[in-house]
Amino acid sequence: MAWPIFRTAVVLRLSSAESPSRLVRYSTKPIAPGPNALISRQRVRGGLLLAVLSVAACGAVESPTDVSVSSASMRQSDDQGRRLPFDVVNSDRWNSANSGSEYEPCTALTATELLGEGIDPNSVSDAAGTNGQTLRGCKWSFAGGTYASRWRVGQFVGNSPGLVTDKLSKSTRVDVWLADVLIEGRVVGLHRTISGQNCDTYVQSGAAAVTTLVTYSGLTPPPPAEICDRALAFTRATISKMPL
Repeated sequence: MAWPIFRTAVVLRLSSAESPSRLVRYSTKPIAPGPNALISRQRVRGGLLLAVLSVAACGAVESPTDVSVSSASMRQSDDQGRRLPFDVVNSDRWNSANSGSEYEPCTALTATELLGEGIDPNSVSDAAGTNGQTLRGCKWSFAGGTYASRWRVGQFVGNSPGLVTDKLSKSTRVDVWLADVLIEGRVVGLHRTISGQNCDTYVQSGAAAVTTLVTYSGLTPPPPAEICDRALAFTRATISKMPL
């Protein structure tokens, strides 16, 4: 699997959630073939999950695009022909790092269904901050309430061999793996970090992981269980759309 080169904008966002030593590893050490290469790649994917939502919470990051290619000439629909709810500006949004499943998070639920989950459909944005990014998906804000904007949910597709490998890759002192959950007969991994401000689920779909990540950006986060409940709720709402 060919891994893209992460742009500086993404690396800078990682610095807010990772220690300096891990930042050096992500940004300067090449991932070389070998017995530990897959786990190293999974660690980069895990860090990028938080990065794409932190970009959304802190403001847009200017994305490099090929000015010679207009968005009108780029692919704008998923594999079922459903148009994405925004104009795709990254020509390599679909790439070999996220081709393991045809599932498209951005078109899985209608606007009405999103509202039913407490999510503002008009807040949708592409998860891709750079062209050729590993993770393919979307991010949204929750709807209603004075502090709704502090809540974000994202769902992403990235190639992965399985939940066991993901657990091995996220096994640092900041990682907390909760008991697996069974949803519609499928095993769902449930993970959070000790920061208490995020929770994510893992569902295997083909040769890829579908990750649902919920974050809270307020100064005083709610109980971790509340954040995980939101991640599980969005997973339940979409899991039937994910190919096995």
